[in-house]
Amino acid sequence: MPGRLVGDAGFMSLQMGVTVPRPGRRFHNFTYHLHTFAEDDRKAGLLMMSAALAGLVCANVPKLGQLYQVAVSWVPLSDLPTSRHLDLSVGGWVQDGLLACFFLVTGLELRQEMTSGTLQRPKQALLPLLSATGGVAVPIAVYVLINLKSPITAGGWAVPTATDVAFSLAALQILAPRTSPSVQAFLMTLAVCDDIIGVILIAVCFSEPGNVWGLLLAASGLTLWSVLARLRRLAWPAKFGMALAAPLAWYGFLLAGIHPVLAGVALGLLTPARADTPQSSSRAARLEARLIPLSALLALPLFAFCSLGIPLGGFKLNWLTSPVFLGICLGLALGKPVGIMGVVAFCSRLGIKPPLGARLPDLIAPAQLCGIGFTMSFLMAQLAFKEPDLEHTALVGVLAGSLLSVLLGTCTIVCQKRSSPRRPLDQNLHRPSKGYDR
Repeated sequence: MPGRLVGDAGFMSLQMGVTVPRPGRRFHNFTYHLHTFAEDDRKAGLLMMSAALAGLVCANVPKLGQLYQVAVSWVPLSDLPTSRHLDLSVGGWVQDGLLACFFLVTGLELRQEMTSGTLQRPKQALLPLLSATGGVAVPIAVYVLINLKSPITAGGWAVPTATDVAFSLAALQILAPRTSPSVQAFLMTLAVCDDIIGVILIAVCFSEPGNVWGLLLAASGLTLWSVLARLRRLAWPAKFGMALAAPLAWYGFLLAGIHPVLAGVALGLLTPARADTPQSSSRAARLEARLIPLSALLALPLFAFCSLGIPLGGFKLNWLTSPVFLGICLGLALGKPVGIMGVVAFCSRLGIKPPLGARLPDLIAPAQLCGIGFTMSFLMAQLAFKEPDLEHTALVGVLAGSLLSVLLGTCTIVCQKRSSPRRPLDQNLHRPSKGYDR
């Protein structure tokens, strides 16, 4: 699921030492199936897609569309002074509040990767990191070139830079189940680096820090979380303190003018990710396992439902020829794979080889599937454009670019299957390794 760097529930438990509760009583049975569903990228991805389509349908059914707009734009805390910055609509609470849970899971995963995963060894992470950089730079160049004569739309250059790792990995597993573990691990590591770049872009481009009291409040929340998370044993007062520190840091970010979802990333990165004993799991892994259902089954579907509620009654054919639509769509579908494969080919000339057992053609389809944007691209589109027409055009561009990426990836996989002999299926191929060997 988006917000998870590892696609298989069994692999997650094996690598991170996290065990999902086994069915026993009814409640345990329910939570077990909930965790299993949330950790299945395909099922959780379909849930998010269904929620996005439901939002699109609700926004365009006559009477239901009015109810949808009223519900999404309703401001629950409208009586509070605007200076407190809590007068958000329901859609705003989902985007700025609930989505912070997804970013907290992302931060926990990044912390885990930096402690015991591929980002721990610079040599192993070098090729995916460089490839991710190329996969960000080329889409930006594509968007900027198309929007060069349109200063109003030039601010959307960051939208086609993101990759939705869960959708990309799930699509690869569905379309090419025989893909080697090293190629899947390469795709995951590339997406980790892509997430880091995306978080930096949100922090730098869509935040305007200025409120000193907000910064102090955020620092207090982050410090309290960091201290309590490092306690050997978490008694209930410490758990209560962490539950208080998280919203304190979130509100501090909001008050300071920094996008509040970044508080989730900061909290995740401050959580210890090294296990006390080889048999135990780290605090970051345990917290991540508890939050994945909330992120995958509530935060992301609701975000998709609220984001894609585009009234198509106002759809104009010129959307499809607008610089915003073309820049985002072509940036995702063409810029991403060109940037990634260009860097991989250049690095191979320098002696930095692809993953073990993989040839350059084997990486073309995964690179094309990296053009699936969704979560992070939806968020960046909403942050970059405040005018409804431009925002809707950008969202349609993300959707079109993602679908075109899937189509191109499918065509590549089909052509490769026809031109290459059938290889025997390894029973462990569905489990990507934590890193890849070269």
